[in-house]
Amino acid sequence: MNASVDPASAAHQVARHPWFERLARLGFVANGILHATMGILAAVVASGGQAQADQSGAMRALAAQPFGIVLLWICAAGALLLGLWSLAQLFLPEKQWRERFKFAGTGVVFLAVGFTFGRFAVGNPSDSGKTTSSLSSELMKSFAGRAVLVIIGLVLLGMACYYIYKGVRKKFLKDLENSSSKEISKTIKYTGMIGYPAKGLVLGALGVLFVLATIQGDPEEASGIDGALKAIRDQSFGPVVLGAIGVGLVIYALYLVLRARYDQMD
Repeated sequence: MNASVDPASAAHQVARHPWFERLARLGFVANGILHATMGILAAVVASGGQAQADQSGAMRALAAQPFGIVLLWICAAGALLLGLWSLAQLFLPEKQWRERFKFAGTGVVFLAVGFTFGRFAVGNPSDSGKTTSSLSSELMKSFAGRAVLVIIGLVLLGMACYYIYKGVRKKFLKDLENSSSKEISKTIKYTGMIGYPAKGLVLGALGVLFVLATIQGDPEEASGIDGALKAIRDQSFGPVVLGAIGVGLVIYALYLVLRARYDQMD
């Protein structure tokens, strides 16, 4: 007679399985590849070139490279695994509600990124800028919808402040294991100090764009990250600022690759 399996116990074993964690770390690498490509595209835009410097543009650029489809599949698998691993942590009874909230958010974000990688890998790409503009257009038709857009913008601004604060104050170090190599430790510290604020500036520009687009009643202005970065380029000293952001995103990508090795994952 077979003993019944406790679902909670089984979920706990899966969530704590060391190989699940190791494979999930590939998600940080996938995120690093995505941000490095976005950073390069942002630098192209800053120099006067034509590029779509957002998630869709980055994935389209990756798909165009030799073995790009293989790379997209690997990134899709990594992002999905990290998303699933994060959601699996919700089953651990020792997690506090703040940790559960964090893991839930991370899980949803990486599952979405993983599915997007997968769509590009199978040849069914999407345009995040057009999708954002279309959604904004629908929301702007009502007062409640406009309120939602303003809230989204304010949330993005809050996230931007958090990223900048986390980088400047080096708060990200508490989530990482110490390396025995001083060179690696310094690299982690400095890439995080530069990378987090760069990511924060992108989120901040996106938040401002949402708020202004809603106030002006122009959904075309709310065109996602690509629109936010090009809005920066069009300002005084914009190309210089955008070029610095592009470099910062590449540095942030390096931090994410190092995080794949040194993140405490709990």
